Amino acid sequence: MCYLLCTPCTKCFPQKQPLFTPNKSSSYKVVAGNSKACKSLGGTPSTSGDNSCRYSLSYQVKYHSRGVLSSDTITMKTTSGAPTSLPNMVFGCGYDNSADTSVDASGVIGLGVGPGSLITQMNSIIGGKFSYCLVPNAHSNPKPSKMHFGSRAAVTGASVVTTAMQIVKNSYAVSLKGISVGTTRLAASTLSDFPYSSKIFGFSNQKMIIDTGTIATHIPVKLYESLEAAMRKQMNMDVHPDPESLQRLCYKTPGRSILAPIVTLYFAGANVKLYPVNTFVNASNSKDVHCLAFQPDKRVAILGNLAQVNFLVGFDLGRKLVSFKQTDCTIQ
Repeated sequence: MCYLLCTPCTKCFPQKQPLFTPNKSSSYKVVAGNSKACKSLGGTPSTSGDNSCRYSLSYQVKYHSRGVLSSDTITMKTTSGAPTSLPNMVFGCGYDNSADTSVDASGVIGLGVGPGSLITQMNSIIGGKFSYCLVPNAHSNPKPSKMHFGSRAAVTGASVVTTAMQIVKNSYAVSLKGISVGTTRLAASTLSDFPYSSKIFGFSNQKMIIDTGTIATHIPVKLYESLEAAMRKQMNMDVHPDPESLQRLCYKTPGRSILAPIVTLYFAGANVKLYPVNTFVNASNSKDVHCLAFQPDKRVAILGNLAQVNFLVGFDLGRKLVSFKQTDCTIQ
């Protein structure tokens, strides 16, 4: 589902853009609490007697948005230069919100295949095709990340790699066959605890969810331990403690960059090479401390958004394919 911050807001995180004011939009509507749309989108009828549809959304464990399901006309630019209007687009008008305040944002866009996602609502005009290109250091980068839809979303060129995906429980999953750190291929036995993913999402082993809302990449515990050991060996540097005690492997270097071996993810038919910008993240409030942006996870494997930085990532939902192309997203 998608949501943005609306006035009057009882609890909103800081944002540069003005809050959305519903009564200033002539096309704004509140989704009725007794409507099929309210039920299909997971909303509940308001208890205040105004027949509005209320929603409550939680994500990334500690963040949330609560408010009123609404609809309005959304206008977007097209490749021809002329804007196109999308009427009756449903979103959450959030009056009680919490989020990562280090990121300049005004809401969340759902990119899955649930009934309230942007992709589902635009499907009739984009044909199940969309792509995005995430810039590095999004919180401080003056260049925005970009999305493309329909025919403009095609990912082409000699360096493109493509793998099959499954759509399960509104998420996109790809098959991870292995990982290497530099020239060291991690032992196949480290993939043995992937069944945790199977138990939660109901699909076969070795599947990894592609997610833009999670920062770090999550992998099974044994695989993580093997990756961390290989990284420690090849970095040949003294480990530095994470100032916030959140990450297990950190190093201190001059400046905002770090030299580290390439990590290659072996998907079915597609090898994706991750560079330090994808594998290390600056520790909070410490520009010269860099921490490995992988997390051990007993529940599910996730390709986080940092791993997707400076890649043009394209989805073709009809053909069930996802493509990766290494790209400088600041000029995309």
